[in-house]
Amino acid sequence: MEEKFIKWTDKDIRSETESNKRKYQHIKNCVRSYELDLGKENRKVSMQCKYCYYLRICEFSAMTTSYCGICKELIFNGSCATDKICDKCAGTKGLCVHCGGEMD
Repeated sequence: MEEKFIKWTDKDIRSETESNKRKYQHIKNCVRSYELDLGKENRKVSMQCKYCYYLRICEFSAMTTSYCGICKELIFNGSCATDKICDKCAGTKGLCVHCGGEMD
């Protein structure tokens, strides 16, 4: 599919540059939060490893389903970032619901 031509202006350049600076600052803040584990209590309650809680990014929302990689239970997800493990299995085995890795 070919995109329609849109004239790129100085205003577009400035806008994109500022947007990229904000995104960069956000990433830096996420890495800092990861390193300090600032939301550890909430992270543990949500059964997520540090990477998934602080750094995992999903670009769009979409109702999706997946299956638990352990018990095959159907999991309903509110985004494109589907869970690998159901809450029950994650809690029992000490795994992250999103990636299935060990909890930190």
